[in-house]
Amino acid sequence: MRMTLRCTGGFAGPAGAQTRTIDLARLPREQAEQMQQLVQACDFFALPEKLVKSEPKSWDFQYDLEVDEGQQAHTVRYHLDAVPEQLRALTEKINDEVDPD
Repeated sequence: MRMTLRCTGGFAGPAGAQTRTIDLARLPREQAEQMQQLVQACDFFALPEKLVKSEPKSWDFQYDLEVDEGQQAHTVRYHLDAVPEQLRALTEKINDEVDPD
């Protein structure tokens, strides 16, 4: 499974965009299992393509998360404060584990 998280927004806007890519096959087994559990907990492949606030502020961060399992791939665009707790936890885990590209 491969995940790519792109974050834009804040005061820097597009200029401050960060992308984090993680390949679970390259992680230690325990860490990879934690990531897979978070993907399953938020039922990622069943989430709608957009989970954004109805009236975002110009400084709000927007995330695009693509998860590719090989047989299926799905991308969700969202604001952190508009998503289920499990997706927020997955986002934070990716941010904590991977340095931006």
